[in-house]
Amino acid sequence: MECLHYIILFEERRCRCLANNSSCWPNALAWEAFNKTVGGRLLLPEPSAAVCNGKTYDAEACTLAKAQWYNATWRSDQTGAMQNHNWENSSCSVSYNSTTCNQGSVAVFAVDATLPEHVQTTIRFAASNNLRLVIKSTGHDYLGRSTATGSLLLWLHHMKTMTLIEQYSSCGHTTVLNAARIDAGVQWGEVYRWLNEFNLTAIGGAAGSVGVTGGYVQGGGHSPLSRWKGMAADQVLEYDVVTVDGQRQTVSECQNGDLFWALNGGGGGTFAVVLSVVLRTFPSPSIVVATFDVTTPNEARYKSLTEDFIRLVSTVADAGWSGYFTMLDMKLTGVFHVPNGNLTAVNVTLTDFAIKNSDLDFGKTLMFPLQSFYDYFAIILEQSNPTGFNVLLSSRLIRESTVRNSPEKVAEVFAQARGQSSTGSSLLGHIVAGGAVSNISNTNNSINPAWRTALLHMVYSQGWLDTTPEDIQQYLAKQVTHRAEILDQLSTGSQPSCYSNEADPNEVNWQENFYGSQTIYNQLKTIKDKIDPLGLLVCRHCVGSDDWTSDLNCPTTSDLPTTQHPGNSTISNLSVLSTKIEQVLLVSLIIIQMFLSIY
Repeated sequence: MECLHYIILFEERRCRCLANNSSCWPNALAWEAFNKTVGGRLLLPEPSAAVCNGKTYDAEACTLAKAQWYNATWRSDQTGAMQNHNWENSSCSVSYNSTTCNQGSVAVFAVDATLPEHVQTTIRFAASNNLRLVIKSTGHDYLGRSTATGSLLLWLHHMKTMTLIEQYSSCGHTTVLNAARIDAGVQWGEVYRWLNEFNLTAIGGAAGSVGVTGGYVQGGGHSPLSRWKGMAADQVLEYDVVTVDGQRQTVSECQNGDLFWALNGGGGGTFAVVLSVVLRTFPSPSIVVATFDVTTPNEARYKSLTEDFIRLVSTVADAGWSGYFTMLDMKLTGVFHVPNGNLTAVNVTLTDFAIKNSDLDFGKTLMFPLQSFYDYFAIILEQSNPTGFNVLLSSRLIRESTVRNSPEKVAEVFAQARGQSSTGSSLLGHIVAGGAVSNISNTNNSINPAWRTALLHMVYSQGWLDTTPEDIQQYLAKQVTHRAEILDQLSTGSQPSCYSNEADPNEVNWQENFYGSQTIYNQLKTIKDKIDPLGLLVCRHCVGSDDWTSDLNCPTTSDLPTTQHPGNSTISNLSVLSTKIEQVLLVSLIIIQMFLSIY
């Protein structure tokens, strides 16, 4: 048995101890001792292109990295990789060779957690040493919330257990049949394949490499099936979490209810570390699929096509359709899918649309039935989600009433905001709201209420090359923000809102736009301050991040508590601790000793 002792001194918050600060960063002996307590699972992450640059160059590994660069599964398996390369923020690239390879925003150490005890020990170690702690499963995060310079990473990717609960009962409610308990490292593609063996499915992401339990479900989680059954967070029955004091807790409607409400929509990496989630599943529906691809000859014709398409969206929404579309240059492309749909009815609807626009070529339009949602995922969705790019997003939720009542205005704004291939941008439309998403009866989550009145989720995507000059990158970032401002023309008389998981990291009014209102944000903040008073879990535009400087390493106020490391290594550390204890005793503060035994 090995035992580490942690002392928490409640005083004012201080700046996080980062790897470049030798005066506070744990020494080699401390890291060695910590590594033993997590079963030897301490890793040294590297930027995903490190093997192609500098002292870390490895010809064979570099060839593999170049071949797999846009493969989301490969990126998920790399400790230091983010799905969007720009959030690694390093000097490394597979596009060119550099004599140096900086660590950038990639964490310095990582714990490859496979057991709850690994998570508990890591949280306690980070808290006692005042370290910057970040959490990652797959690295799917458009705001860079899964990594930070000089930090310790809690990597949950290899927690992969899935269990089907034939009869789940909790909180005195009606028994739920075939609920699924999903561990923190499981990805949606794995869930879909597994549930398909039971002729079941779940309300999950379109990209199979996205993790289930992290930012996706905790941020609300839109889905190809959300119009059919609601948002992913609407399906949550229970969480198994570790809170920032290192304690493991069950969280549900009737156990830790405030935390349950916050976790269901209030954002990942903020309130607790989720070990697993219990979700409703459903008998898998058959799917009717329709793809379309049409190009117009000029701007005027593009706007008129777009207006006809917006009217079509209202029509197909009434019939239970969902889908995705892209607006780029003079092209309008996309896919519709209809759970338990009728192929003949789909054919009639799209044929009418094509006849109305008979001067245009709809030659690539296809319609076909599939037996299950998993077939749709495997044939269509899984093939269309490459990663590894440098990309920023901005997004807006578009009210259903606006789409239905003002199709001309919607078409005009969408045409204005659409992407341009010459700049590496695109406007992506998600027909994933309305339908069951508009059901407001579930009050046990904090999903942005704008989802309940929306029909469309619009995302502007801007990419760039590793070789793009910094000033051009800054210009493109401003264009990302500007495109959201263009979409805001459709929010006249109401507050703009967006999906916090697919949003602009430079969003100004993020508290209101991400979470729905200042009132809701304040409710979430109250829970955050109660459950994490030291602010151990902090990430960009997450609840409570406004208490910290822009790099999230230093508090903006000085009247909040923090933690101090007692010295699990050297005499000098103990001397510093002794002096600190004397100071604390002089002001009558409390010293709490916590013992953690790891077998």
